[in-house]
Amino acid sequence: MSSWLDRLDARFGRHLPGNLTLGLVGFQGLSFALDSISPGFLEYLKLDAAKVAQGQLWRLVTFIAVPSTASFFFLVLSLLWTYMMGTFLERHWGAARYLAYWLVGMAGTASLAVGLGVPATSRYLLMSLLLAVATLDPEREVMLLVIPIRLKWLAYLEVALLVWEAATLPGASKVFPLVAVSNYLLFFGPGLVQALRTRQRKATHVVEAHRAAQEPNVTKQRRCATCGVTDEDRTVEFRVCTCDRCGKPTNFCLPH
Repeated sequence: MSSWLDRLDARFGRHLPGNLTLGLVGFQGLSFALDSISPGFLEYLKLDAAKVAQGQLWRLVTFIAVPSTASFFFLVLSLLWTYMMGTFLERHWGAARYLAYWLVGMAGTASLAVGLGVPATSRYLLMSLLLAVATLDPEREVMLLVIPIRLKWLAYLEVALLVWEAATLPGASKVFPLVAVSNYLLFFGPGLVQALRTRQRKATHVVEAHRAAQEPNVTKQRRCATCGVTDEDRTVEFRVCTCDRCGKPTNFCLPH
């Protein structure tokens, strides 16, 4: 999927408008303002499965513009956070891949809402932004009030919150936290699996190399994999390579 998204970004990324996140937070701020002027305006934007079934198909898209809070103070904090996380992803990925991330998440949310016949919001899709950024830059620090904290710790807390909500929400609503996780895994799952396999392979190589270094020379003769010289020549120094290319701990004399 990664290669396909790379090709998509290379072909169409330059044609997409820049700073898509600014448009997102702008629409949410505008919808909040319009609802303050004309109470009830947000009801026409929300993802209501019953209203969609009646033909109000715009709700499949406009729900993303509904703010996640009714408080102006928390709205400002939410928009700032979304802008910070979203612009990082957009710069790192490019516009095409970033837009694809949103479209897949929106499609998943809308499909679940219509299929289950329950209302839904963009809250969990917005939460998935933190998981994505924390994966790409886990050591990045943000200020939580006046306390600097790394994104990876916030991501761990968010995963715990998603698990708790999936276990405690009533009825069909408990599947919506899975939207954040599934959208994240769709884009990051293959890379995470590959990183885990590489880490395990390197750990195995280190253990085997350490074990081999502890064995007495009389039990195992060391031989250079390139030139064939052995440790019978006491003037030759050996090193053990544990790289992925060798595949296993391999002896080399110092010149090689």
